[in-house]
Amino acid sequence: MANFPVLPFPALTPTARGLASQNFDALISAHGQRVSWMRSHACPCTFAGGGANGRLPLLGSAQRSCTKCSGLGVYWDEPSLPFRAYLEYVHMSPTPDEPGVKVNEAYGMFQSSEPSLTVPYMNPALPVGDPGQPTPAWTAASTDDAFVPVDMQSRYTAVLQSGVKENLPFQQNLSVAPSGAVTVWDPVTGNVDPVQHYAVSGAAVTIGGYPAGTNYMVEFYAAPFYVAFRIAGGLPHVRPLGGGTVTEPRRFRLQQLDFWSRQRGQQAQAPGSTALAGAAAPFMPMVGRIGGT
Repeated sequence: MANFPVLPFPALTPTARGLASQNFDALISAHGQRVSWMRSHACPCTFAGGGANGRLPLLGSAQRSCTKCSGLGVYWDEPSLPFRAYLEYVHMSPTPDEPGVKVNEAYGMFQSSEPSLTVPYMNPALPVGDPGQPTPAWTAASTDDAFVPVDMQSRYTAVLQSGVKENLPFQQNLSVAPSGAVTVWDPVTGNVDPVQHYAVSGAAVTIGGYPAGTNYMVEFYAAPFYVAFRIAGGLPHVRPLGGGTVTEPRRFRLQQLDFWSRQRGQQAQAPGSTALAGAAAPFMPMVGRIGGT
């Protein structure tokens, strides 16, 4: 058996595997979607006391009466300026069905795939330090943070309450029809009545001619609100490849807010705007900037 001298082994970098990390960044920045990042914070109401003898029934339970987190135990900052990232669906089963949300007769709504978001380290088409760079999100984003694809729209229905809860839960790329979007239930006739007089101001939808406390339904369109529940791969975002110097893109597994709320024991209703840090966040186009349109 021959003995061979031990030679230093070069670090295996993404370049050696065929695509450098900066090329990943360029590819995502050129073909990805515009996404806003909303940093999450643990709400102190979780350990604020209350309940019998001044203590919560369960240690670590959020207060459902909290006007900041609406009982989720988490609230978010205002959305960042949009940056380019890549949103995709990853199958969770071997079936060839189209990924997404489906309805089962016995179990209700379920997801046949996990939405996944890949965040590049930087956009090479923008200057270093530009507000549209993804670097702050790549550096600091973690589980429970929220991501909003601002150019996408989904149709939603939210229940609001006159004088109590009048802000829609999803506020990016928001649109409400000028008529026919608001309804109430008439307990006398047992029928659904359209609300003829309602006003839309930002994310607030108010109705006239009804007493305080009246529940009403609002149909609207808005960008979906995704919550990161897991960091894909479980590895540090500065990979050990190349001696820890390779800044490869990070990937997060996502859930829409409704599903994420159910998993935390909440009812299937999104929190009000108080949990989204207050006022409606404006739609912020990156017009006239390289790589921003």
